Amino acid sequence: MKKTARMVEGQVGYHRPENVRRLEVEKNNSLVRQLEKTKREDFPNLAKLQQDRNAEIVREEKEQQKQEAKAKRIAEENAKLEKEALSYDRIMTTDQMKSNAEVAAEYEDAEAYEDDFF
Repeated sequence: MKKTARMVEGQVGYHRPENVRRLEVEKNNSLVRQLEKTKREDFPNLAKLQQDRNAEIVREEKEQQKQEAKAKRIAEENAKLEKEALSYDRIMTTDQMKSNAEVAAEYEDAEAYEDDFF
């Protein structure tokens, strides 16, 4: 049975080791110390962060749905008002209508009625 070497986390492996170039670099202690002073390790609660983000997404979606519903309701009201404005129902009422007999009784001929109409 062949033993396989396990790689350490963060280790880089190369398919062809002969193509790897290696350089020796001097260690700059002052730079290393400055980096160590500013080094900060955080251990965030990733599950909590994810839950918070998901809750925020749900809130945004609900707000968007509310806005869409409001816009739809306003559009429906505008369409209804426009339909009412274009409708003859408010004009064509029985108290505003005249029969031919009433028109004939008021005017002597059709030309007089038309002249009065304009």
